[in-house]
Amino acid sequence: MIPDSLLAVGQPPVQLSVHRTVPHHHSWIVLEILVFMFAGIPILVWLGKKYRRYRLHQAALEGLDSHFAQYDQALSEYNSYYRSLSPTLRRRFQLRVAEFMETKKFEYVDTTPEAAMPLLISAAAVQLTFGMDRFLLEFFDTIFVLRHDYTYGMYTVPFVGHVNRNGIYLSWDNFLRGFANDDDGDNVGVHEMAHALSYVNFNAQNNDGEDNAFKARFRVFSKIVHPIYEDMQQGGDNMLDRYAATNFDEFWAVSVETFFEKGQRMKEEMPVLYNALCELLQQDPLQQDKLLRKLEAA
Repeated sequence: MIPDSLLAVGQPPVQLSVHRTVPHHHSWIVLEILVFMFAGIPILVWLGKKYRRYRLHQAALEGLDSHFAQYDQALSEYNSYYRSLSPTLRRRFQLRVAEFMETKKFEYVDTTPEAAMPLLISAAAVQLTFGMDRFLLEFFDTIFVLRHDYTYGMYTVPFVGHVNRNGIYLSWDNFLRGFANDDDGDNVGVHEMAHALSYVNFNAQNNDGEDNAFKARFRVFSKIVHPIYEDMQQGGDNMLDRYAATNFDEFWAVSVETFFEKGQRMKEEMPVLYNALCELLQQDPLQQDKLLRKLEAA
């Protein structure tokens, strides 16, 4: 209420109050809108991602018990890395496989789908990322499964697998061969998943799968092992397949498949490379517990 004393001296209280308060009120509304746009919307997006991740985890968890024995049998038959895990880590591994499968569409090209295909392919990705927080390779929605070697684009040399922005491509017979002979350092599944992991973090721009902790470790890894790569490019010989000298991306992928399939020999003959990969992937395949640190989330 306006005091009577102001009215008595002829002040224009109504008009004066309107002109002083309304712009002030509008400025606060504008400010609140701007705050919401720059702070509120990102928070909502973050909460949305957290909720979707929670729902994905719950869906995988709910279906795991009914499929555990089936998955355990298939993974034990084909994947020696899985066979080496303790019961606790086996469950953790399976849960990650179930989540990975939930996030991917499997396209079968000139081949008949088999129940083992999505399970074993997802397991190859989980094996590589088992020590990491970010393991879903979110940038990739589709995995293409072909029966045999295939041609791609203008290339005349047959492919056994490759990765590009459209997806991850794998030839099934070569994939199975890689896991059937698990000590020759030749595993197309692990090799292509290594390419996919580096693609998500260094080639795909602004995607949900980026892992800043992995990227920081990879830069350290690159500095440590680059002398080995340079020596190979100059004709130096070591236990790695010569294909590793093609470029650093292939050096990385070949090193990873050798790390998992010839770990003991790599540790003895190339301890710098072995230890650098352990730190980068946050796991040591030669140890029973595998993980260098205990992660809170499966």
